[in-house]
Amino acid sequence: MARKPTVDVDKVIEMLRDGQSTQAVAEFFGVSRQAIDLHRRKFIQSGQLAERRAPRKTVPFPEPAEAGAKGSPSVSLSESAETGTKGSQAGSLDGLIERIVAAFDSLKQVPKPELEAELEKYKRDYRKAAERIELLEKAVSKRNE
Repeated sequence: MARKPTVDVDKVIEMLRDGQSTQAVAEFFGVSRQAIDLHRRKFIQSGQLAERRAPRKTVPFPEPAEAGAKGSPSVSLSESAETGTKGSQAGSLDGLIERIVAAFDSLKQVPKPELEAELEKYKRDYRKAAERIELLEKAVSKRNE
């Protein structure tokens, strides 16, 4: 039977009080985030820890240059969030698009041979699974006959 990893609860509460995220604490001890969340809830219930989360790191997204050029009113993300206008939906959509573009840009950084090798592996796994499913379906149909 595998031995369960143990954590120093004093160190856990110290790290949480210092503002470390649950994920960072979990990685430090080599345990799951859920395990640290259990400790966090216990500390909050006992009054040893204030109920707050570590601040999230957010990346501000600049407004697209063409939005102002077309004559449409340009609203920054912070302004639109404060006013709650229709611009907030457009701002969040622009932010989402920027994130998607950044994700594709980072994907381009991965060496192509590695991607192709991984893709081929997934294709082989898919073919094997499809063949196995076909064999199982044939076995079921024989049994039903």
